[in-house]
Amino acid sequence: MLADAGFDKSRPNASLAWRVFKQFANIPVAAATDGLLFQCGTYAFSGVPAFEFDFTRQFTQEENGEQVGMEQLSCTLYFAPSDELSALNTNLWSFSYDTAEAFFAAAEALPEFRSVVEGHQASRAVLRQEKV
Repeated sequence: MLADAGFDKSRPNASLAWRVFKQFANIPVAAATDGLLFQCGTYAFSGVPAFEFDFTRQFTQEENGEQVGMEQLSCTLYFAPSDELSALNTNLWSFSYDTAEAFFAAAEALPEFRSVVEGHQASRAVLRQEKV
């Protein structure tokens, strides 16, 4: 979906990634739970600090009422750290909202979200699909 929208992982556009994530989030899936996450902050998971701006969709599978699996699909945009970005840190799950649209509106209203989308260029993006 990102490639079809013209998304370039080497010069990612956060606004475009978010628009595609919203489209992706509205595709029905067979899962016990289907959660959406927006999170951002400065981390050094690779040993080098970077500001991460992440959209994740998480699915759980159940058998006989028991959780038997969880999978996440994520789009993480990376930015060079700065004083402004290092002050931004938040996470927001869709489980706190009645609808995906309400979650999207809440994420878009966050100052952390607006600051990055309106004023910063990511240096790269990484797409992941993993079992957790």
